[in-house]
Amino acid sequence: MANVPVCPVCGERGVPILYGLPTPLAREAAAAGKVRLFGCVIPAEPDNWTCAQDHTWKADDDQVLTAAIDAALGRN
Repeated sequence: MANVPVCPVCGERGVPILYGLPTPLAREAAAAGKVRLFGCVIPAEPDNWTCAQDHTWKADDDQVLTAAIDAALGRN
């Protein structure tokens, strides 16, 4: 997917973070490495991207995040 941010620390491609109780579809996407599950406790200012090196960050483009999550969950 185009426009997915890269990690500001290591430069690896970002993976969207999902908070909350995961659905079976979200668990499948996480097992495939398409999203990362971060649990039900959402911080006051949550990060929305992570990388393979476990760095996390917040990117401002919600449309890119939404599109990445939709693609990961097969909603496109």
